[in-house]
Amino acid sequence: MSRRVVRSCAPPPSAKTGRRTHGASATRRILESRRFGSLDVSPETVIRCPSGLLGFEEFQEYILVQPEGLEPLSFLVACENPDVAFPVLAGGLCQPGYAPAIPTHVLESLGAATRQEVEVLAICTMAPDTGTLHANLRGPVVLNPASRLACQVALDDGTYSLRHLLGAG
Repeated sequence: MSRRVVRSCAPPPSAKTGRRTHGASATRRILESRRFGSLDVSPETVIRCPSGLLGFEEFQEYILVQPEGLEPLSFLVACENPDVAFPVLAGGLCQPGYAPAIPTHVLESLGAATRQEVEVLAICTMAPDTGTLHANLRGPVVLNPASRLACQVALDDGTYSLRHLLGAG
């Protein structure tokens, strides 16, 4: 299965996360992942998530990888440990009209003035017993493509599901 890096991670690599390539692209790095193989990462494609994702706060840099044949599914791959990857879908693909209210302080922390400047991604999981795919619509990842900053927002109003069944209906 081939893959392409859609969006990627930031600062210089440490010895354990990757290696630099040489020459004109000296700021690029290679991440080795069991699932995706070698991933060529350039700094301008890095996504910084200063607070990490819920339960994975130690990982603050990600790349967005979209394996061929799995579109529209993509994977947020942790730069600090490329074997940690979260399957994600654009929120609007999970549920028609999905438009969670993003708090103003979150938009500001991502360098966005309006909701239209950000993308909303839902982390997906597969139920091991049934093989059904579910999306977490209550904990979206909000990404500002211009600033390359992201954060996960915990919505507590009960409007959206933690395990929204995908493909039903």
